[in-house]
Amino acid sequence: MRTNAMLILFLFIALPGLHAQPLNDSVFAAAKLQQPRLQDAASGKLRKLTPLAAPQLMQLYIFLSPECPLCQNYAQVLNKLHQQYGNAVQFYGIVPGKTYSAATVTAFARKYVIRFPLLIDQAKQLTNYLQASITPEVILLNSRYELVYKGAIDNRMKSLGVQRWKATENYLQDAISQYLQPAAVAVKRTRATGCLINDF
Repeated sequence: MRTNAMLILFLFIALPGLHAQPLNDSVFAAAKLQQPRLQDAASGKLRKLTPLAAPQLMQLYIFLSPECPLCQNYAQVLNKLHQQYGNAVQFYGIVPGKTYSAATVTAFARKYVIRFPLLIDQAKQLTNYLQASITPEVILLNSRYELVYKGAIDNRMKSLGVQRWKATENYLQDAISQYLQPAAVAVKRTRATGCLINDF
């Protein structure tokens, strides 16, 4: 009995591939990012994410819900960032799940004058792969698909229902500008506050 127990312990230590590995949310695979078929809200057609263009150094995934008040409130901030950094950063708005039709998402984009593409991730393949759980939540990757920043857009929200008059820390903007300098990104992760991404 003791011999069997020792053998099991040896296998557990010597063969780490036999037990579950922790999820890696620091480096992503380009092939997996481009695998999910997403619905373009503007055209209604299915599309895949395209590789980074030559001048663009980063991809930004912004998880949004048309009915989430915070997503609505942050539309202006995101539009300004897109205007400022759109040449260097590929912006994607991702609407997870099957709750919202293309018409609803397009109406949201029109009302808040959103300039970047809004894509519906009906099967939540991309959402799950990037391990997003909140709207709004942002995930910024570099051209090697390594994590540059993940979390809240800024620190305006202290907690649900409690917010500052004005943000004092602009996490996403700082991460983009620091990476482009280039400089070390001071804050790589924060906790996003908002609406939980649903299961349908």
